[in-house]
Amino acid sequence: METAPAKVVKKRIRKPRGRGLRTNTGCLTCRTRHKKCDEQKPRCGPCTNSDRECAFPDASRAGTPGSASASASTTTASSSSRIQNILCSPHSAPPGPVAPTLDYDATDGPSPETHNILDPELVALYPDTRPQPPIPGLYSGSLQTLPSVQSSETVTPDVNGDHASTQWLNLLATDAAQAGNGFSLPSSARSRLSRGSTGHFHDHTSTPTHLYSPHITERQAWQADVDIVLSKPEAALFRRFTERIAASLDLFDPHKHFSHYATRLALRNVGLMKAILALSARYSSLSTPAPDGSVTEPVVDPNEAIQFYYETLHYVSTALQYNSYKHSEELLATAIVVSTYEMLDASEPNSNWQRHLKGVFWIQRSQDVNGASGGLRQAVWWAWLRQDLWAAFREHRRCFSFWQPIVDYADLSEDDLAYRSVYLLSQAVNYSIEPPPDANVEADADVDLEQVRLRTERGNELMNMLERWRSFSNAAFKTFPTENRDEVHGWAPIWIHPPAFGVALQVYSFAKILVCLHRPVPSGFAGYRSFQKTLTDAVATICGIAMELTEPGCQIISAQCLFGAGLCVQDGAQQETIISLIRACEARTGWPMATMQEDLRKEWAKAAGEGKMAP
Repeated sequence: METAPAKVVKKRIRKPRGRGLRTNTGCLTCRTRHKKCDEQKPRCGPCTNSDRECAFPDASRAGTPGSASASASTTTASSSSRIQNILCSPHSAPPGPVAPTLDYDATDGPSPETHNILDPELVALYPDTRPQPPIPGLYSGSLQTLPSVQSSETVTPDVNGDHASTQWLNLLATDAAQAGNGFSLPSSARSRLSRGSTGHFHDHTSTPTHLYSPHITERQAWQADVDIVLSKPEAALFRRFTERIAASLDLFDPHKHFSHYATRLALRNVGLMKAILALSARYSSLSTPAPDGSVTEPVVDPNEAIQFYYETLHYVSTALQYNSYKHSEELLATAIVVSTYEMLDASEPNSNWQRHLKGVFWIQRSQDVNGASGGLRQAVWWAWLRQDLWAAFREHRRCFSFWQPIVDYADLSEDDLAYRSVYLLSQAVNYSIEPPPDANVEADADVDLEQVRLRTERGNELMNMLERWRSFSNAAFKTFPTENRDEVHGWAPIWIHPPAFGVALQVYSFAKILVCLHRPVPSGFAGYRSFQKTLTDAVATICGIAMELTEPGCQIISAQCLFGAGLCVQDGAQQETIISLIRACEARTGWPMATMQEDLRKEWAKAAGEGKMAP
């Protein structure tokens, strides 16, 4: 009896993960989102659940030869029309702020998979926000057919990380309005900010109508064709920024991007120019102590600075609708100049400078800017980090940045080594604000000892990083002989040239102080001696360099390092010497430092009171 041959089971061939898995059925919205569509008409289930607009392709032409391209063209045109109606309609988005979202591929633009990803830190910064409502067809490239300016740059409304710039402006505008100086954005700008969406740039008061011609590029809509004409007082303010104020922003930058490059950008960009004029006017309006102790009269009316500041916000509110502006160097430079303007008033009770720093951080993150971006973007990032680490130190919080350099010290130039000292200080600030191992610990002794061990290891790691930095910087940051050799309270004058390298050593010493003060001290006399020597040497370095440091652009961060040194000084004469050095920094640069001196005296009084109370 013959047996039937075994049935051959044909292995199921899996479709490749390419075009084969892409279906040509379902609504256009589900196809774009790569979602399974139940093809219910007139509105499918997924679109109903997510409250999206639902549209189906023309079924009569779907199966005819050659209809694919025609159908795609028709679909693109109709989708573009719908999107344009959505963008231009005042009811296109529900009221309330829209949360900025993350785009993990800035080079390729937003994607449907990432445009609704909310970062936890963003939610903490903007607690009343909600995910950005999606726009059907936004990621299919259909907006390229919209009647708009002709440009190789994308002109589609970016609903991803670029909302960080809108939220930053919203913070500034809200705080400016609450300040009670009569500030308000134009109604169209307020509408865009409240919706979190963008409309057509149209400001009859400041922008010529020819900028809306379809024959110009998008960039020309927010950038001037010729240099801006300044009045004589404005030219004086602009020059003061270029020759004096920009020096502090250009610290450690061999190319001086703010004084050499950003100023040229400002000649063609109204927003950046207004921000520069606001900073320069505010700087000039302050009563600056002269070296002889007298007080000079304000050169500029403080209200003039406020007016320039408001004009900056007005310009940015209208220009932010353009993607090319939201990703521009001009916006980055404007943001850091505005932040510097606000830093001048950081000591005021109603100052919002610290709060706005995070908005600047998100603008940089949306452009993928960090300490190795190169050019003006890199210069902006380092200037921002210097501001943020000081605010973080005073507020007892971590620095916002989480960027980590990857280039080793051996491959860094001298200027990059100076930059790296600032990064190390930011890490020291982060370390200093962490709670000590025994703070509010109610666990057993083994857990407490483990926390002490981990914190000690982290402190030792930071100290090793600092010492390794110093070993590579020895040749570049060399001490020169000086005719002023008289020691003051055991602090010998230290002259280092260029002056910025001297500041880098001060920053390095400040970082050592922070780590040393917050690292668990080894028990025994040897541990105490090592702890005391580290602090003494760091204070002597900071104060010795400050005695010889006269470069105006170095004075702000030098005074901050002097503040850190003052935390370690108990002798009354040494304390007064540090106060006099901070006053000298204030006189050289004109930057207000009275609050810094007052806070330092409060710290000394607090320490003295605790010393008297100790048994």
